[in-house]
Amino acid sequence: MQKHSPLTLTELDRAILAALQEDASLSARALAERLGQSQSTVWRRLNGLEEAGAIRARVALLDPARVGIGVCVFVQINLTDHGPRIRQAFEALVARTPEIMDCYAVTGSFDYTLIVRCASVEAFEDLLMHRLLAHEAVANASSQFTLRHIKAQTALPL
Repeated sequence: MQKHSPLTLTELDRAILAALQEDASLSARALAERLGQSQSTVWRRLNGLEEAGAIRARVALLDPARVGIGVCVFVQINLTDHGPRIRQAFEALVARTPEIMDCYAVTGSFDYTLIVRCASVEAFEDLLMHRLLAHEAVANASSQFTLRHIKAQTALPL
């Protein structure tokens, strides 16, 4: 992920973003009505926010358990080496592995922390043993299965 400077957001920008974080399916017309603005003003601001990268995508949030992907595991990874080739190879593995929902390069005892979603413990074991630990870049891994999901928030605190 590339670093970008934060945008200077107007109050209208913040209101648009907050409304979209609640319901990404809102049209420019619905947003304008909700915010008491003209549709053309909201449409211009919305396009500007999208072009500037403030809005990466509009998605539907699924319930993992209801769609059969109820196992959530936090996985900490140490690399075999910290050179650019090994880091790039590991990050390419992450990019092509759909079960890895999030990947963070972190400080501390591990190099990366992953959030992994699988249909079963067996599916996670297969991912861990045959794709993660078998990869040339991975020296070792430590995993913690989640018991309950206490809080899930996708909306950023604007």
